[in-house]
Amino acid sequence: MELYRAMYFGYVLVLAVFFLMIWVSYVESKEQESVKYPPCFFNPLCSCSKAVPDLGIVQCKDVHLSRIPETVNVSKAFMLHLENNGLRTLEPFFLQSTGLYKIVISNNPLVMVPDESFLGLERSLWELKLSHCHLTRVPNRALRYLQKLRLLDLTGNDIIKISPENWRGLESSLEVLILSENAINHIPIDAFSGLPMLDTIDLRGNHLREIDPSVFRDGMGKLSHLLLGDNQLSAIPYQALQPLRTLKTLDLSYNRINKMSPSTEPGVNINLNFQLNLDTFRLDYNQLRVLEPASFQYFNIVNKTYLDGNPLSAVENDAFRQAKIRELFLRSCGLTNISPAAFAGLENFLEVLDLSGNNISLLPNELFQRFQYIRTLFLRDNIITKLSPSEAFNSFQYTLYNLDLSGSQNMPINIQDLRRLRSLRSLSLSRLNQPHIEPDDFLEFGIDLEEMSITYAGIQSIKNNAFKHVHGLKSIDFSDNSLTTIEADAFVDIGHSLEQLSLAHAFSASFSTVPSDAIKVLNNLEFLDLSNNKFKTLGETSFHFLKKLRKIELQDNLIDVIHKGTFQGDIHSNLEEIYFSFNNIKTVPQHTFVHLPQLERLFLDDNQLESLDRRAFMNLEHLKSLNLKGNKLTKISYEAFQNLPELEDLDLAYNDLKSLDFMMFDQVGTLAMFSVNISHNSLKELLVNLSPGFDTQIGFGGFHSNVKVLDMSYNNISLIAKQFFRPAEISLTHLYLSHNKILNATRDVFGNMPHLQWLDVSWNQIYEMDFDMFRNTKKLQVLDVSYNRIADIPNDIFRFLSNLRLVNLSNNRLRSLPDNLFREEGLERLDLSNNLLSKLPLNGISTAPAHTLCELDLSANLISSLSHGGLLERFKKLNYLDLSYNRLAQIDAGTFKGLPRLLALDLSHNGQLVLEYNGGSFQGLEYSLLHLNLNNASLSMVPILPTPNLVSLSLAYNSLPNIPPETATNMTNLQFLNLNYNDLTTIPILTHSLFELRYLFMMSNPVTYLSNTSLLGVADHLEELDIRNFDLTVLESGAFCKMYSLRTLKMSLYTGFKTFNIPNIIQWNHGLKNLEIHVDRPSDSNLEKEMAGEFPLKLRNITFSGKGLKKLGSNIFQGIRYPQLHVGIRNTTIPQISSDLFRDTGRARNLTMDLRDNVGLKNLMNPITGSKPQLFKKIFLLDLQTRGNKWDCDCDLGWIETWLRKKRQYLCSHSLSSLHSSTSVDSSCHETPDEFRMSFCTNKNNKSIIDVLKTEIECGWSLGNHLDQFTLSLVILVALVLQYFV
Repeated sequence: MELYRAMYFGYVLVLAVFFLMIWVSYVESKEQESVKYPPCFFNPLCSCSKAVPDLGIVQCKDVHLSRIPETVNVSKAFMLHLENNGLRTLEPFFLQSTGLYKIVISNNPLVMVPDESFLGLERSLWELKLSHCHLTRVPNRALRYLQKLRLLDLTGNDIIKISPENWRGLESSLEVLILSENAINHIPIDAFSGLPMLDTIDLRGNHLREIDPSVFRDGMGKLSHLLLGDNQLSAIPYQALQPLRTLKTLDLSYNRINKMSPSTEPGVNINLNFQLNLDTFRLDYNQLRVLEPASFQYFNIVNKTYLDGNPLSAVENDAFRQAKIRELFLRSCGLTNISPAAFAGLENFLEVLDLSGNNISLLPNELFQRFQYIRTLFLRDNIITKLSPSEAFNSFQYTLYNLDLSGSQNMPINIQDLRRLRSLRSLSLSRLNQPHIEPDDFLEFGIDLEEMSITYAGIQSIKNNAFKHVHGLKSIDFSDNSLTTIEADAFVDIGHSLEQLSLAHAFSASFSTVPSDAIKVLNNLEFLDLSNNKFKTLGETSFHFLKKLRKIELQDNLIDVIHKGTFQGDIHSNLEEIYFSFNNIKTVPQHTFVHLPQLERLFLDDNQLESLDRRAFMNLEHLKSLNLKGNKLTKISYEAFQNLPELEDLDLAYNDLKSLDFMMFDQVGTLAMFSVNISHNSLKELLVNLSPGFDTQIGFGGFHSNVKVLDMSYNNISLIAKQFFRPAEISLTHLYLSHNKILNATRDVFGNMPHLQWLDVSWNQIYEMDFDMFRNTKKLQVLDVSYNRIADIPNDIFRFLSNLRLVNLSNNRLRSLPDNLFREEGLERLDLSNNLLSKLPLNGISTAPAHTLCELDLSANLISSLSHGGLLERFKKLNYLDLSYNRLAQIDAGTFKGLPRLLALDLSHNGQLVLEYNGGSFQGLEYSLLHLNLNNASLSMVPILPTPNLVSLSLAYNSLPNIPPETATNMTNLQFLNLNYNDLTTIPILTHSLFELRYLFMMSNPVTYLSNTSLLGVADHLEELDIRNFDLTVLESGAFCKMYSLRTLKMSLYTGFKTFNIPNIIQWNHGLKNLEIHVDRPSDSNLEKEMAGEFPLKLRNITFSGKGLKKLGSNIFQGIRYPQLHVGIRNTTIPQISSDLFRDTGRARNLTMDLRDNVGLKNLMNPITGSKPQLFKKIFLLDLQTRGNKWDCDCDLGWIETWLRKKRQYLCSHSLSSLHSSTSVDSSCHETPDEFRMSFCTNKNNKSIIDVLKTEIECGWSLGNHLDQFTLSLVILVALVLQYFV
C-alpha cells in the first residue's frame, strides 16, 4: 500500500511538473506579446495579472520606485518585473514570502545585491535577470542558496572578473548563464567546471582577447551554445573548444579573427585531432581576408555558417572541402569574383547560398555544375554583368526554391531565361530587358511560384492576364518602379491566391488614381501597400471587392478626400490596420469610418485636417489606436467619436485646437486604459462647454468621460474653469499640464479626482496652491510642481494623501517648509532643489514619512549649515542626498552617522566647504557610501575617505596639484574617478593602485606629458578616458597601446605635433567604440590629415565638439570598418554639412546623426548615398536629430521629406507576416519624429521643419522624384543644348 501511494505521489508530481512547464511556456509567450494587465491595487502605476492574495505577474516599468512595494512581500507572485525604476537597493529578506518563479530587474542602479536579497526563494526561483544594473561583481553570496535557478542573466553590468566561486550552490540547477556586455577580460581555468547542467554560456560584448585552452577541460557535458561574439579574439580557440562534444551553436562574430587556422607560437606545432559538429557557426564581421584551402578542416557538420561582413578578397579552391555545410552566408564581404572550385566539397550538402551585397561581376557557368541540392540562392545587390541562368543553374533547376537576382547594378534579366527553374517558389529581380510584365514572360514556369518581387526594374505597365501561367502567386512586390498602366485584367488569374501586394513608390508621377479596376479581382488579398506614390484620387468603391483585406497602407500620397463608404463593415469585416498618414486630407465626413468590426489601428496623422464631422468614427468596437497628430484641427464636432469602447490611444497633438469638450469622448474607451494626447495645441482657456445634449437642470449629470490619461502640456492654458474636469474626474489617473501659463492651483480644479495617480503642473506660473487643493484626490502618488513661482505651501495641503510617494517642488521660491507638511507614511522621493531654503527643512517632514523617504534633493538652495538637532537620524532609509550648490562651510564629524543606508552623497559646488582631513565628516558612512561628489569644494588636497566600498568619486573643479598614492588605500572598489579641471600635471600614480577603475576623467588639467607608461597602471581595465584640453608637449606613440578594454576616448585636437594622427594613436585599442574629438581653440584644420588611416574595428560612434571646429573634410570617415556609424556634432561653429562628407564612409552602411545645439549650423545636405538600406559601401540614414539649431530651410533640406518616406517604406513593418505575428506593432515607426516638429527654420518665421517641408519647400519629393531615366536624360540633353547656344 505504501509502495502504491509512493508511486501515485510520484506520478502526480511528474504530471504537476509537466503542467507547470506548460504554464511557464504559456506565460512566457504571453509576456512576449506585451499583454496589458490591470493596475495593481497597491500601486496602480504598476500592473498585476491577478489580485490578492496571488498577484500573478507584477510589472512596474518606467515607474519610479525607491524601494520595492511592501505589499509584494506579503503576497504570492509568479513573476516580478522591475524596469527603469531608479531602484538603488534591494532590501534583505524582502521577497521571502512571495514564492517567485521569475525576477526581472533591469536598468536600475543597484551596484550591488545584499547577500540576503533572495532568501526564501530557494525552492521557487527558476529565472533571475539582473541586467543593466551597474553591478560590479557577480552577487554570488545572494545566489548560492537558489537551488532551482535555471537561468541567470547579468547582461550589461560592470562585472570585470568571474571565478568558479561565483556559481557555488548552483551546480545542480543552472542551465543558462548570460554575462554579455560586461567588462570581463579573462576567463579563469575551470571557471564553469562546477556547472555540469550548463546548456548556454553567453559572453558576448566583453573584452576577451583569448580563451585559455583549459577553460572547458572537463568537457562541459551538456553545453550546447557558446556565444563569444563582440570580443577581441584574434583566432578561433580550437584548443578550448576541443572538449565540447555537445556544442551546437558557436558565435564568434564581431571579433578580430583573421584566419581559420589555429593560432600558434613560432616553432610550436599543435596537433588537433577533432572536428566540430554545429548547428550554427557565426564568424561574421571578423577580419578574414582570404579563405584558404582546407579552411574548414576542423569542422564536420555545420548546418548554418555565417561569414558576412568579412573583407574577403578571395575564396580559394577547396576552402570548404572538409565541411558539410547546409546553409552558407557570405553577404557584404566585398567579393569581386568567385572561382569555379570555391565551394568544392559542398556539392552533396549545400542547400542555401547567400552572396548578396558583394561586388561580384561574373559567375562562372561551371561554379554550380555539381550542386544538385541547392534550394535557395541569393545574388542580390552585386554588379553581375554576365549570367546565363539556363547554364549556371542547370544542375539544380528542379530543386531551386528561392532565387534572388535583384539589385540596381545587376545585369538586366529576361524573365523567360528562368523558365527552366520549374520548382521556384520565390523569385526576386530588379533590372529587366523589357518595361512591361505580360503573360508570355512566365510561360513554362512551374506552378509552385508563390512569391515574386520585381523592384527597381523600370516597369511601366502590367498587361492583362500577366500571371496566367503562375496562378498560384501569394505575394507580389512591384515597389520602386515607374508604372503608368495596370490593365484591368492584369491580376485576374491570381485573384483567388494573392494575399499580399506591395506597390510602394511603384507608379509614375502621372498616375494619380488608385488602380481600383485592376485590384478589384483580388478577393483573397490581405495586405495592400500603395504608399509613397502620388495618388490624388481614391474612388469610393476602390476596395469594395477586397473582402479579406486586413491591412492597407496609403500613406505618403496626395489624397485629399476619403469618401463615405470607401470602407464598409459588411465588406471589410477583417480589416485591422489603415494608414492614411502624410496625405492632403482636409476633412473626415460623417460615417467615413463606421462598423469596421476588426479595425485596431487607424492613422490619419500629418494631413491637412481642419475639422472632424459628427460621427466620423463610429461603432469601431476593437479600435485601439487613432492617430490624428500633426494636422490643422481647429474643431472637433460633437459626437465625432461614437462607440469606440476599446480605444486606448487618441493622439491629437500638434494641431490647432482652441477648446476641449469632454462630451466628444462619450462612449469612447469604456473598456480600455483610454489615453488622450492633446499637447502642442492652442488651448488658452479651459471653459465648460455646453454641448448639444447638455441638461442645464442636472449639470453634467450622468455623463462621465472615460479618459484615464490626459496630456495637455505645451499649450497656452492660463485659465481652467471650476467644473472643467468634472466629466473626467472619476476616471482620470494621469494628468499632464506642464509648459502652460496656469496661475493658481485650486480645489475647484484638482480637488475631486478620486483616482488620480499622477499630476504634472510643472513649467507654469503657479504662485499659490489652495490648502484643500487635493481634498478628495486622495490616491495621488506623483506630484510635479517644479518650475513655478510658489513661495509658500499651505500646511495641510498633503494631509491624508497616504499614497503620495514622489514630490517635486524644485525651481520655485520656497524659503521654508511648514512644520509637518508631510505627515503620511509612504513618501519616497522629495525634490526641493533650486529654491531659497536657508536651512535643512527637516521639520517639514514628520516621523512617519521620514522613515520611508529614500531620496532627498536639496541642491541649489542657500543652506549654510547642516545642524539638525538629531532630526536627520529619523531618515533610516535615506539612500540619496544632494546638497550641492549651497553655501555649506563645514561638515562636523558625525553629521551623517544617523543615515546607515546612505549610498550617494553630493556635496559639490559648496565653494567655502571645509572637510575634516581625518575623514570625520563621513563618520557613519564608512560601509554604506558608494557615490561621493566633491566637485568645486575648494579642495587643495584630498581628505582621508574611510569608505572602502566607494564606487564613484568626483573631485572636479578643485585646485588639486596632486593626489597622494596612499589615497587609494580605502578606495579599492573605485570604478569612477572624475578629476576634471584641477591643477594636475601628470596622470596620478594612485591610478596604478585602483585595480577596479574603469572610468577616468581628467579634462582641462595642465598635463604636458603622456608617455608609454603614464596609463600603464589602468591599461588592462580602463573603459573610458577623457583627456580633452591637456597642455601636451609630448605624446608618445604607445601611450594607449595596452588599453585593450578602452571603449570610449575623449581627446582634443593636438595640432602642435607634426605627426598627430588619430588612427595611429588608437590603432591598438581594439575594443574602442566611441571617440570624441574636441576642438576648443580656433583651428583651420578640417581633420582630413589627423583622421587619415584605418580606425579600430569596433569604432562606430564619432563625436566632434568645440567651437574651434569650423569645417570637416570629405575623407575623414574613409577608415571606418564597422557597419554602423553614428556621427555627433555638438557645440561647434560649423555652418554647413556637405554631402561630400559621407561619400566615402569605409565599410559603414547605416548612419545615425546627432546635430543638436550647434549655434552656427544652418545647412545640412543629403548624406544618403544608397537608394535603400544595407547596400555595400552605400550609406542609408536611420535617424537624425536636429533640435537646437537655426536652420535655413531651403532645397538643401528638401531631401528630408523624401528620406522620411523611404524610411517608412523600408524600415517599418510592411508585410503580411507582421499581422500574423504575436508581437506588438511599433506604430511610432510610421510617425514623423517629434524632432522635426521641435526644430525650427529661422528663414521661415520660425516654423517647424516638418511644416515647411509639407507646405513651402517644393524641391524634394513634392516636386517629383519619379522622373524616369528617359525623362532625366531628356532634361540633361536640353540643358546642354541650351548652354551650347547661349
